[in-house]
Parts: sequence; structure tokens; C-alpha cells
Amino acid sequence: MELYTLDKLSNTNYNPVFINVLRQNWKITKSFQCINSPKKQNLFLFLDGCQITYTDKDGNIFIANSGDVVYTPIGSEYKAQITNLKDDSSHTIGINFFLFDDKGKEIILSDGIKVFTKKQNKVVPMLFKQALNYDPVKEYTKNRILVMEILSSLTFNAQKEGRRSSIEPALSYLSEHIEESPTISMLASLCHISEVYFRKQFKIYMGVTPVEYRNFLRLKRAKLYLEYGEISVQEVSDILGYSTVSHFIKEFKRQYGCSPLKCRKLYYN
Repeated sequence: MELYTLDKLSNTNYNPVFINVLRQNWKITKSFQCINSPKKQNLFLFLDGCQITYTDKDGNIFIANSGDVVYTPIGSEYKAQITNLKDDSSHTIGINFFLFDDKGKEIILSDGIKVFTKKQNKVVPMLFKQALNYDPVKEYTKNRILVMEILSSLTFNAQKEGRRSSIEPALSYLSEHIEESPTISMLASLCHISEVYFRKQFKIYMGVTPVEYRNFLRLKRAKLYLEYGEISVQEVSDILGYSTVSHFIKEFKRQYGCSPLKCRKLYYN
């Protein structure tokens, strides 16, 4: 299996083999996971009226918002939590497919989860909705062309927007120093870019501000401590650097909809 960057794909004759299109509502089930059960197809997923937080098998976190497109390659393993449903019509549209180069070799676009923000794919929502109207068997050619159009649009716009790598040093620092509260100035300095440009790039590629992302990481770690550890709520608050336990509880409730103690109780039940 070959790994192609979007730049390389744009200069390659590729052939998508279409599998199916699936629309999913998340009113009842709000999570999905394929850890220890690697994906067998590539997937493009369009989010309409919801947010999804992905955690891959290595603990890396990716956040996709309404209007974004998520690519998960063959072999990927992750947990996905669906949140912030706008209303009962909120849904996702998924397209499963295989991709081959002009020599017949199977290819993937990334070795991990990749999020294309809505700023990068203004035409793509229409293509996903159009795919729902085509019969996967009777209208195979139309579906194949749609996948090629989606790939072409994402490739073009990703090249326009620049590279996520510009903020990678900050992402690594935040992941490795969850208990700290670094300033925007410090994070921008790590990336060797201005504060203004850093804020803009961070929002484009992560879908949230640096502070929101840091808070999310801390609360995600707090939830793991509560579910898999035996330390108290006060200890969790102290470990993760919150100024007071009441502030920690307030933030935890805001993100997960329940108190830390209730979260622990629900998990064990």
C-alpha cells in the first residue's frame, strides 16, 4: 500500500473504487470505535450539525466540526465521540471507497486521521448530499465521478490553505504538558510564527482556539483518571493544574454534562 500526499495525488492518475454511501443520525448512539478492529476501507465523512472528537490508538486527538470532512484511511483505529448535535436533523454522510494509482497499487492519502475544515471545502457539502441520491449499484459511474470530484476539491483547497505542520510544535507541547497553561506568545514562538498567524492557523486546522484545545485535552485526561484510576476529584484537579476544584468541576460539567463523581459512577455502572 502506497502513501500519497495530496500534492502527489494531484499529479497522479488515480482510480477510486466506490463502495457505498451512508447517512447516519446520532440521536441515540453517540459514539463509535474501531480500536483493535482496523478499518477495511477508506472513509470520507461529512458532518452536518454536529461535532466529532476522534482519539486514535496512540492517544492523538482530532476535532471535527459541522461542515468539516474527515478522512480515515484503511488500517486506522480510533474512538469517535459525537457531540453538539444542533437538532434532530443533525447527521453525517459517509463514503467508503478504495483508491488505486495508475499502476493498480492501492494507495492511502494519510497514515492517520485527517480533518478538512469547512473553509477548505466549500463545494464538497453539495457533492456529499448529491451522493445520497445515487444508487450505489445502478449508478456506480456517477458515484465514482463524485468521489473523484471530492478528492479534486479537497486537494485543491488544501494546497491553497498551507500546511498544518506550521503548528505541530505547539500541538506536541500542549499534549505533553497538559497541566501547564502556556501563553499564546510562547506557543507561537515554538512554531516560529507571529501570534496573529498562529491563532489563525490553529483555528483553521484544529477547529478551535488554542485555549479551547488545551482545556479539551485536560478534561479528556481527567475523564480517563476518573474512569481508570482511584484518585479523588481534588487530586485530579491538582494534577491537571486547575486553580480550584470548583473550577475543575464547572469545566468538567460543561464538557461532559455531568459532575466528575457522576461520570465515575456511570462508568462503573
